[in-house]
Amino acid sequence: MGRTLPTFVQLVEEAAQKWRKFRRALRREDQEHFDRLFHRVRCYTQAATYQCNDNPMEAILLSIALDQEKRIATLERLAGCEHASHGMDSRPLPLPAGDDALAADPEPDHTQTD
Repeated sequence: MGRTLPTFVQLVEEAAQKWRKFRRALRREDQEHFDRLFHRVRCYTQAATYQCNDNPMEAILLSIALDQEKRIATLERLAGCEHASHGMDSRPLPLPAGDDALAADPEPDHTQTD
């Protein structure tokens, strides 16, 4: 008989068990979020099984990221964000408020006048 491979759901359960010390160290309200992350991964079982990667944690993390991206897009759409159709807001971040002494100093003028 051949060797039976674990299903992706079994691999998710194994990963959750490996991270149980981490989970236990979290605050109680964070433990609920942790559990929900691993629960939501099961929505992507078919894609992860099709990928058939040697490292199931990669599929788990990508499933979590994909699920969160979908949730963010839904929240942006519900909030009526103008950039919701483009995904993430791609506007540049504001410049620092002068906390950086070097960034706040103007560039020295190196032109010589005779």
